Amino acid sequence: MVVFLAGCGATHGQHPISHGMSPAQVKQEVLARLKNWHAVNETITEVAYGPHGRRHVYNVKLLSQTSPVLFRLDVAPQGGTPFEVVDNGLNTVVYQNGAKHYSVLTADPQSWTEFRVLGTELPGIIQESHAEQVTVNAKEVILHLVSPVAAGISAKTTLWFSLTTNTPIRWQAAWKNGSLEETPKSVQLNPPINTSTFQFTPPSGVTPEVAMTAQGTELDLARSQVSFPIVLPPPSMNLELNGVNVSTRGKSQVVLLTYQTTNGSPAVLTESTSSTFKPPAGMSVVTETVGLLSVKVGALPSGSEMAAFTLHKTLVVAEGSVNVVDALVNAWGTSTSPSPSSP
Repeated sequence: MVVFLAGCGATHGQHPISHGMSPAQVKQEVLARLKNWHAVNETITEVAYGPHGRRHVYNVKLLSQTSPVLFRLDVAPQGGTPFEVVDNGLNTVVYQNGAKHYSVLTADPQSWTEFRVLGTELPGIIQESHAEQVTVNAKEVILHLVSPVAAGISAKTTLWFSLTTNTPIRWQAAWKNGSLEETPKSVQLNPPINTSTFQFTPPSGVTPEVAMTAQGTELDLARSQVSFPIVLPPPSMNLELNGVNVSTRGKSQVVLLTYQTTNGSPAVLTESTSSTFKPPAGMSVVTETVGLLSVKVGALPSGSEMAAFTLHKTLVVAEGSVNVVDALVNAWGTSTSPSPSSP
């Protein structure tokens, strides 16, 4: 990893980190080494695992600063279309390479927090974390924490921190439905950043559209990547969309939509153009007619339920608790005109 320091005062007022110190003491000393971060220019490799162990790799360039709070992300998904996210302190612009429109978000872009973990937000995350274990080596500290990774979600996290450069070497986080690992390739601390960096200049002919939420923009990005209609739950279900992922399975494109009910129960929809549903090994299914739908339903070993049906030439596989899946299927089946998502 390449590290550049630009007048960050990295060693002033620090105390040595040594064997015998408690995890909480080491955490405070790490924070002392991060307290002077006011701007960061980084290149990062992220490996993320979502539900069902699906692997996603991203190459990320991050520029962020604290006063005022601004950031820019250039994200290149492995096997996917690159996109950029630019926040100027008032709103956030998202643009996918080659698209005819860019989106202007008027809500907090929580969906991209994961790409900013090792930027100027790192001191705040460490401050809010609970230190559980620590290993002190000659040139690095390995700090095990419980950290907030999203609203209402805490993760088991590990920070590898260099005592030579006072910068992160690696970050890992794992929670119930996923995990991620981030490794910085280069870190430039407190570089001069021109404010024009955080202004978006659209390519010729590209026009704006306004999205009220980051999730809405993620759906727009997903729609532009797949050739089939993305099916959304009926509004009566009142589900909150937490994540949108696009990947391939064999030669088929797959969209994974992660939802949460009002009482916190998760629900996952996997959508594709597959003509047939192949249940997981060991799961038996029965076919039921629910209103307008022919549905294959089966119980998973974990006690949750899986249901599959085809709507508008899109194969929809719903997974979650029995109550949630049954409610989804009934809502779709009894809808007078179930339809895919609209642009």
